[in-house]
Amino acid sequence: MNKRKYKNYLWGYFFVAPTIIGLLILNIYPIFKTLLLSFSASTGFEEYVFSGLNNFTRVLKDREVWIGLRNTLIFSAVSVPGGIFISLLLAWLMSKEIRGRSVYRVIYFTPMVAAPAAVTMVWAWLYNSEFGFLNYVIKSLGGATHSWLHDPKYALMSVIIIAIWGGLGQQIIILIVAITNVPRVYYEAAEIDGAGGFVKLFKITVPLISPSVFFLTITGFIGSLTQFDLIYMLYNANTSKAMDSVRTIMYQYYRQAFVVQDKPYASAISIVALCLILIFTGLQFVAQKKIVHYE
Repeated sequence: MNKRKYKNYLWGYFFVAPTIIGLLILNIYPIFKTLLLSFSASTGFEEYVFSGLNNFTRVLKDREVWIGLRNTLIFSAVSVPGGIFISLLLAWLMSKEIRGRSVYRVIYFTPMVAAPAAVTMVWAWLYNSEFGFLNYVIKSLGGATHSWLHDPKYALMSVIIIAIWGGLGQQIIILIVAITNVPRVYYEAAEIDGAGGFVKLFKITVPLISPSVFFLTITGFIGSLTQFDLIYMLYNANTSKAMDSVRTIMYQYYRQAFVVQDKPYASAISIVALCLILIFTGLQFVAQKKIVHYE
């Protein structure tokens, strides 16, 4: 190796070193540390001893973990397909030549640039049982008001609505780009055969933008299976009657790690959550071979 080539290699390593170091410290090390802790038990004062599969056995017997898993699956099963469906319809409408199209796009993208804490506070006010806007409208129409966030019957769906609304902006932008890239010739051929708007949407548009829909499905399920911030900001675990209806598996991880201070058990819960994400992602990649159409 000549001197010039050696110097180029050194410069290459120099520029990638910060990224590699950051990856090792912030990603790789925590993964191995979590895996190691999940097979350990605390003896106090940040000292741990090997405990085998005891933490995972405890996870299988823990009622709160199973409740969190149930709520997480319901949250994912409703919020991801529901959000993508609504985003698809809105993206389809905004991809047409309508007046104020740019304004609508900005409005729907606003949730993506707003601070999550501020958004949550606004929704908490909308849902407030005493002076919230939603109950005010219902009461004005003669309906019965509800404690939307703290009634176990409505709590999870109320959180799902917030999550769907918060994800619309990114999903709409991605779908608009995908829709505008569909060749016009397919629509013209369908119009000759007498196809209407919804027929063209579901028979032409959806199949041709299925790679984008698949991407949103993958990222949506990963995000929903790790849902934590909404629950944390909306609920007080010590006072809310609806905690069993809304706690997710990642909220249970947070509680064990930072409230109970049982980090080995919390690590086992996080490993279970990781396995759940890998299973769902794997199933989606298997299914995409039949339902996703690449040009």
